[in-house]
Amino acid sequence: MTVLSYDSGDIFTVRIVKYLAANPSNKWANSYEFRATLAGSTDELLALGTALVSFEGGMHRTIVRFDRLLISTWEADSVPYDPATFLSTTLSASGSYTGTGDAEPLQMALSVTRQAQSGRFGHLFYRGFLGEGDVTSPAGIPTLVTPDDIQDQIDGQLTLTGLADYIGAAPAGAFGMVMVNRDGTQVRPVTGLRAQGVSSVPLDHAWFNRTSPS
Repeated sequence: MTVLSYDSGDIFTVRIVKYLAANPSNKWANSYEFRATLAGSTDELLALGTALVSFEGGMHRTIVRFDRLLISTWEADSVPYDPATFLSTTLSASGSYTGTGDAEPLQMALSVTRQAQSGRFGHLFYRGFLGEGDVTSPAGIPTLVTPDDIQDQIDGQLTLTGLADYIGAAPAGAFGMVMVNRDGTQVRPVTGLRAQGVSSVPLDHAWFNRTSPS
């Protein structure tokens, strides 16, 4: 399996690297995993990446800049990459979400659950989405003011960008979003993305700043 040619059932990791316009030296990434529904090549992978970047654009404010799209074949953590199993594309896009109030600090992230038919949920944490008008803190615990509105934003972006075709037990697109355990023995289709709440996550959290091979 390579990014040049792959078969149905092959699994890929897609990472989108971002930074705050006011602080370009501090970059972070969100990672996703996808399983091919049919055989393909680099063209299909880049189409997937384009849909994912467009979706994330609607889930980040205009102060967030998109730096790189990284797509690699999925391997267990201990297995190194080689050039034929990895591609990197430079990005120049910015977030397009216009929230209410000033932006919350980067440590204050929107928590989105990746839902599956069974087992535990997975989590995505989006820095650069929440604003002061999105968060309230009764008893000192940050929560979403209008979770239904944020869910509408997620659903609207899934439809607008075509990423909805890549989600579900039987996805309509060339790939399906999945969750993969550490050694690859369990692969679960993601059936939905749901707004979960507010999470305070350190800037050096491993889920954001994973080391990439480029």
